[in-house]
Amino acid sequence: MPEIEDLRGQTMGGDRKRSEIHHIARHHSASNGGDVWTFEEYWREQRGWETGGYHEIILRDGTVQLCYDHDVITNGVANHNSTTYHICVVGNGDFTEEQEHVFDERAEYNLDRFGLSTSDLLGHNEFSGTSTGCPGTDMDQVRSRLDGESEESDSEGSSDSDESGSSDDSGDDLLRRGDSGPEVEELQNDLMEVGESLPSYGADGIFGQETEEAVRNFQNRADIQVDGIVGPETRAALEEEMSGQSGLPRGTYRQGSRGEAVRKIQQALEDVNFSPGPIDGIYGPQTEDAVRRFQEVHVPHEVDGIYGPNTRAALEDELS
Repeated sequence: MPEIEDLRGQTMGGDRKRSEIHHIARHHSASNGGDVWTFEEYWREQRGWETGGYHEIILRDGTVQLCYDHDVITNGVANHNSTTYHICVVGNGDFTEEQEHVFDERAEYNLDRFGLSTSDLLGHNEFSGTSTGCPGTDMDQVRSRLDGESEESDSEGSSDSDESGSSDDSGDDLLRRGDSGPEVEELQNDLMEVGESLPSYGADGIFGQETEEAVRNFQNRADIQVDGIVGPETRAALEEEMSGQSGLPRGTYRQGSRGEAVRKIQQALEDVNFSPGPIDGIYGPQTEDAVRRFQEVHVPHEVDGIYGPNTRAALEDELS
């Protein structure tokens, strides 16, 4: 699991937003080092940009700098930014083994959460209208590597599940700030379901400051150790509180969210005749469209495709 440095809200600009992502772009920095703060000087002074170029930057040691949330329009590829998520690997055509390993993890994670396939992962120079040596690597090899690793991962996952019979045999796995992935996304959904607030990023799979604060808030009211780290005691307290929950989930859910809470939202939309497509617990384009259609009728002042308190209240009214 890569180390995530969550810098969202600290980097330049980020005011322009979008609702759809069709591609993930790989870039290189064309430098032997540097980070987002180094690159920001160039973007401001040489390019005159208000927002930076990349959503994520993978440093030489494999650390991921998370610069912008997925719905922010950045300046990675001219004429393609409104629907593209940008990942930069620091280097000039020469990348470390750790960087490649982390890139594969981040690419797989983002392709999955945006509902994309490996064919939707492109190098900067593969976008129409571009003429550049970026990303400094053979993208056919990168996509082939990802396809192979996905198949291997599926196979290994089935084997592990059969042997253990449980997803958490040891009970001593911890989640803390800097972690990322499906386990964090599930945690975030659980926190929102028991009433904790993740207003800026929702269930994005990144354990940043916002998630840590939500964990601390929950631990405080559950009267358990307040350390912002999720271990067996915090999980047990979450499960106990969720077992008493009924009705629609609280919190904010948007495209990219997933879990049992999303499944409840989808079922509610289906029940009031705004079909979200498959009831699969994945907040994808069809679910977003169903929420948007519902909002147009019942919450006309808030038509954004995002499930929040006002949409929840309107859904509950229609279900009652």
